[in-house]
Amino acid sequence: MTLTEVARLAGVSRPFVYDNWGSKFALVEDAIFTTDDPGPLVDDGKPFAEAISDLIAAMVTIQSDPAYLAGVPGLSTDLYNRPDLLEQIESRYIAPARQAYVRLINRGKAEGAVRADVDGSALLDTIRGAVMLHTLINPTLDEAALVEHLRSIILHGITT
Repeated sequence: MTLTEVARLAGVSRPFVYDNWGSKFALVEDAIFTTDDPGPLVDDGKPFAEAISDLIAAMVTIQSDPAYLAGVPGLSTDLYNRPDLLEQIESRYIAPARQAYVRLINRGKAEGAVRADVDGSALLDTIRGAVMLHTLINPTLDEAALVEHLRSIILHGITT
């Protein structure tokens, strides 16, 4: 789809679309990544298992959104071919979640609940991939069931 087609379908002028977004990537980024601030990603007062469930649920909610599901496949090529765009997405949207995962895993290690060799950053990437696979290829589980499925697998794999 072109920005001209977007303007036509939206009933606005082509210059309006270009003035507000400037590129197809910016338009899609705005549509699928811009959300209301959810507040802190981890409630430090919650038990570890509940906190990891909250992080998984947040990922499932984001990646189950129809705009996300429609936009990400088209963005994949741009992100693959443009490392600068990939870095932009990573720094704006993924980095806060990555920090939350690392902080939670480190807390779990300090509490003796998580194995010492678990990497919070790698865990985020693993969960992102698993959620994407389920939502794009195998969407038979509803959001709550997917969260519970991933939670049980993740907790079994990382806890002491």
